[in-house]
Amino acid sequence: MTDPVSVIVPARNEAETIGKVVSVLFEMADVGEVVVIDNGSDDETAAEARAAGARVVSEPRAGMGHAVRTGIAATRYDWVMKVDADLDKFDTDLFARMPAARGPGVGLVKGAWHDPGDNMPMTRLLVMPAICLMFPGLGHLRAPNSGLYLFNKSLIAQDALVGDYAVDLDVMLRVHAAGAKVAEVDIGRIEHDVRDVPHYNAMAEMLLKFVLSRQNRHLTTEVVMMAQDAAEVIRHALGTLAAKAVAGGRVTIYLAQDQGPDAEVLRAVMAPYPTAQVLPLAGATGFAPGANATGICVLAPFPQAGESEVLDAAIALHNGVGDLASELLLVPIQKAGRVIAGFRPDTVTENEDGLEIKREALNRLEGMAVESTPQREMFQSYASLPEALRPGFQSVEKRPSAG
Repeated sequence: MTDPVSVIVPARNEAETIGKVVSVLFEMADVGEVVVIDNGSDDETAAEARAAGARVVSEPRAGMGHAVRTGIAATRYDWVMKVDADLDKFDTDLFARMPAARGPGVGLVKGAWHDPGDNMPMTRLLVMPAICLMFPGLGHLRAPNSGLYLFNKSLIAQDALVGDYAVDLDVMLRVHAAGAKVAEVDIGRIEHDVRDVPHYNAMAEMLLKFVLSRQNRHLTTEVVMMAQDAAEVIRHALGTLAAKAVAGGRVTIYLAQDQGPDAEVLRAVMAPYPTAQVLPLAGATGFAPGANATGICVLAPFPQAGESEVLDAAIALHNGVGDLASELLLVPIQKAGRVIAGFRPDTVTENEDGLEIKREALNRLEGMAVESTPQREMFQSYASLPEALRPGFQSVEKRPSAG
């Protein structure tokens, strides 16, 4: 028997059809529960769903993403199927193809359908070109923005999902960035109600805004940081690392001293993000990038006299990533009473979404409220150092991919 599936059904004022939808879902193989998200209904949607056997949760905030987040949080099983509240328009027998498509390494299965009265302008003219350019590994999908899909929720930070209709793309990109496969199956034909131009215009603006917001996140460029201890990470680079994890990218932190109160703080603030992990420095020799990685960005302390273990490990990792694009950035680790001589910052990273997490970690680390957190984290490219200061470094002159 395959792993059971939780089904989430966002619904707003669907009292006339929700009972039938829930009943149909319970007839499907592999379905272990149905969770209906009452998204601000003012009719009997919730009552009808309960009468049909669904568990109902309320999400008063308007927006598909808000409903999806609430629904995922209420599910019991790792595998979650998201479907619409108008299943009477689908050939639901074909939905069994989604659970059946799960296999080794698969984290999401998209349900591709066709509508003879809709030539899919949103998919053809916006979503597919954007996905193919930014995430070539997803270029095989015919319906990347399908709202009918099955995914493994343990791969993503569900609380970080966007709150609007772009949530379906957000789930897919997070699963892809986590290193899992995204599969697609044909689930047949549907005839939607005719949609007008203003409908498509509003949706296009929403999806375009989301896609552009991911352009500078480099989701499939993994970030690896090496440091002596967690306090160094928290004070000097956590904004960058947390922002990557919040967006769904993979983050690996190696510490020479991976135990103690500061390490506990770091692990606690990164725990909500399945793509982030904190490990002992000795494990760095076994680092392997995710299956969908297109680049590696390594962060390590700026070289200082008498301290080489961490930087040597970072250089070895950078040199050993094979054909992947890679860069090594130096972090200005401040030591008490010491000035970092020669540091010349030349790189500023995307860290806005990680600053609140950094502030929380600093509060825990210092044992008191931190009123403000520096907005910028500055780094220096290792390749910019004089050659005499970077022995053993392979300056391959390549930058992380935008994928």
